[in-house]
Amino acid sequence: MKKALLAVSGLALIVTVSACGSRPESGQASPPASDTLFGNAQELVRAATAKTGQAQSAKFTLTETVGNEMVTAHGEGRFGTNAAMDLTMKVQGEEVEMRFVDKTFYIKVPPEQMEATGGKPWGRISADNELGKVLGSLANTAEQNDPAKILDQIQQAGTITKSEKTTLDGQPASHYWVDIDFAKAAASFAESSGLPPEELQKLAGDKIKTIPVELWLNQDSLPVQITEDITPILKAAGGPEAGQSANIIMKYSDWGAPVDVQAPPADQVADLDLGLN
Repeated sequence: MKKALLAVSGLALIVTVSACGSRPESGQASPPASDTLFGNAQELVRAATAKTGQAQSAKFTLTETVGNEMVTAHGEGRFGTNAAMDLTMKVQGEEVEMRFVDKTFYIKVPPEQMEATGGKPWGRISADNELGKVLGSLANTAEQNDPAKILDQIQQAGTITKSEKTTLDGQPASHYWVDIDFAKAAASFAESSGLPPEELQKLAGDKIKTIPVELWLNQDSLPVQITEDITPILKAAGGPEAGQSANIIMKYSDWGAPVDVQAPPADQVADLDLGLN
């Protein structure tokens, strides 16, 4: 279960930090009039990417579940080529603070575990252990001038199945239901879940046809909520989590607000091996 939670957490972190995109691509669609909806997934992604590329920062909350286990988190991030994130996550009853600065991950170490860092309160996560590998793909993603992971999946392989004008948290929003063709997006899911690409490609077709996603945009075409149901991946992959559901809910606010995330002081940091190999 820990491995599944880490994979889901890695996916959410990747979606959150690179989210939200970067520079707009040329020839992108303008947002539709406030009383209309995008007609296809590609138009939706082009407009959302353009807007998030302009905003470059946001606050966010995450809720991730695998079966009865839940991970919750909140924080703020700066996106694009100078990506940074400050995230406080609660996993199996324990609260963990993480930072991503200058392509490096830092994790706040509880006092009872500081022997792992020689008494230092912050640990750098090695790229050689399991969590480091999951999170390591974020460093590559964060510096790309492409849409967010989830938006990229929608652009490559998404089909809008339903849409509506609605309200979310008291604000007007456009709500889209999207099916992502898993075979077309398997490579992207491999990067974000930490599972081998060959393994996920084998699951495409009869075992996994689509991954359902819901996306809410505000009146400025900025994402305010994204949900993704990756239950089909766990079910098809087998193992102890095969009978469990797995979902991610991401909420965004305060788009464009200044974000100041700094690495911990160097004398308070040591390399950290979480023993997950």
